[in-house]
Amino acid sequence: MTPQELAAQLAPVRLPGGFAAFGWQDACAVLALGLVTGLLLSPLLRLFTRARPSRRLGARAEIARLRGAPEALRLAGLAALLRRLDPEAALPAPTRRALYDPASPAD
Repeated sequence: MTPQELAAQLAPVRLPGGFAAFGWQDACAVLALGLVTGLLLSPLLRLFTRARPSRRLGARAEIARLRGAPEALRLAGLAALLRRLDPEAALPAPTRRALYDPASPAD
């Protein structure tokens, strides 16, 4: 006996009539599952889609905050900002002199 003959002799699958039909209860269940899935996934999606402040805007805000500060504090703050944004960058020579030599005038 071949597998095709054996499959032909099997009785058809019997399901109750109401079980095979898609009704309003099934639609409500699908809607509820979709809402629960959305509620569970929304915190995860919020992590990936939230607005992040740009480095440029952060640097401009820091510079604006330092604008009214005393000269020594302003120079130290600008040097710290430069070091934080680009650790490999060298300080400009006038800024380095102004930071480490109190007698040197700062621009």
